[in-house]
Amino acid sequence: MDLSKLSEVVQAWEQGALLEAQAIALGIENRNAFVTLAGPPPQRWVLTLRDTPPAEDALRLMMALAEGGLPVPLPEPGRDGLTTQRVRKDFAMLIPVVPGTHLTHPDTDALYTLGRTLGEAHRLERDLTGRPHPRNLPWMKAIVETAEGEARPVLDHALSRQASWVLGEALPQGLVHGDLFRDNVLFQDGQITGLIDFDHTARGPLLFDLAVVALDWVYLAGGEDAQLAALANGYEAARPLEGGEREAWGRALELAGLRFALSRIAAPKKDPAPIIACLARWAEAPPPWPGEG
Repeated sequence: MDLSKLSEVVQAWEQGALLEAQAIALGIENRNAFVTLAGPPPQRWVLTLRDTPPAEDALRLMMALAEGGLPVPLPEPGRDGLTTQRVRKDFAMLIPVVPGTHLTHPDTDALYTLGRTLGEAHRLERDLTGRPHPRNLPWMKAIVETAEGEARPVLDHALSRQASWVLGEALPQGLVHGDLFRDNVLFQDGQITGLIDFDHTARGPLLFDLAVVALDWVYLAGGEDAQLAALANGYEAARPLEGGEREAWGRALELAGLRFALSRIAAPKKDPAPIIACLARWAEAPPPWPGEG
């Protein structure tokens, strides 16, 4: 991100002159920076620059969750009242910075809190309409065909199982976040202060959204059965699983793993190997819902 050009970008909002800017290295698909604007009063924001406008589904979901009382910071309207501003070739959004940090090694308390928050979100998301998930079977098949080495048979096996399962179409559906990894949740004093980055919002199985959380917050974080159980217990405290969802847990985990392994192969900024290792283990023994099996 060219920080020298941000003074022009922030003029689209009536939040004062740019006082300070710092690029954020975490983003993969967008360019992000912390900016401090003069106000008054001075305030820190996250400024996001995109090549394409954000999906309406993402904005609709953010608004629904915020209105439902969940900690989702909303984009600031610009001078024209729109939350997305076109500045030359970029689409820009300005979102207030919320307090908190990302958890690298979440404990059982954090996972229970996250599970309960996600369950509450899913009760709000279920009736929202939206696009089907873009990482569908044709997309997955195209990426699998580029894989090489020991990863290829693991990915082929997972893809075959997902095709026969039709990506969980028979399960309860909703407009899901789809990317609730550890770097997309902020915690402070044991409470969630921010759910962020809704770029992967789409219609899909609610169970898939929970499986994405389990993949990153438990399996990729070195967690154990206690962490997974805490996540599951928190989730069901807000939204008990329905018929068929418990039995489908292993398939939902596989779908989460397959999509994110392939996304890392398609855009090689993160190593897909840890996720492929999970898929290989799950091919031998799909994990049951915590407390069952």
